[in-house]
Amino acid sequence: MKIFIGVLSTIIILTGATLTILALWGITPIEWQHIWKTGVSIAIVCITFLILWLVRVLFFTKDPFDPTKGKKAHPID
Repeated sequence: MKIFIGVLSTIIILTGATLTILALWGITPIEWQHIWKTGVSIAIVCITFLILWLVRVLFFTKDPFDPTKGKKAHPID
């Protein structure tokens, strides 16, 4: 739930920033259609990066779910 709220907040913040930049450049009036299209576009980009990260972790890293990763065995113990 924490991740979902974070992603949703990120999308809202990026949408607001994008619409503010559009307003600064004189692309007005800003309609709800622009807001929805911008939000959906940002959501698609976020989901794409999430899927790419997941593919990288699952297929291109060495044993990502190994619980002993990063722990070195001590020969004396």
